[in-house]
Amino acid sequence: MKKRWKILLVCVVALAGIAAWCFVPRSAVREDFKVHYVEAYYESEYHVANVTDQVDLETLGDLLRDAKRMGYHLGYEGWTGKQHVTILGMDQKGAVNILLDEGACLVDRGDFLGMYPLVNGEELLEQVWALLPEA
Repeated sequence: MKKRWKILLVCVVALAGIAAWCFVPRSAVREDFKVHYVEAYYESEYHVANVTDQVDLETLGDLLRDAKRMGYHLGYEGWTGKQHVTILGMDQKGAVNILLDEGACLVDRGDFLGMYPLVNGEELLEQVWALLPEA
């Protein structure tokens, strides 16, 4: 009987560890994150525009350094909304691709496992969109 309880306890602890790894938010990017490229889709003009030179990259970087992500990965089918922003940058760990869309707000760390969902991604999309130039 004691052996069963020990096995059950080990299983419960393992499941709790997995749940904590998946569902506890963590920083989306590191403190040294730098934005290098910003691309926005403007529905009114039906085109994607490189707006890197028209955005305050330091303010955008500060906003993204405060963003949180989950620990689990998702696939990504492509952008679907009226507002879509792609942000490419680098931090100490490597390349970071941030995709903000009305349907999905994700961070890709380049680990080929999928993308991490952002916590409050829709809110972040609105804040980033406010920094972008008008179409």
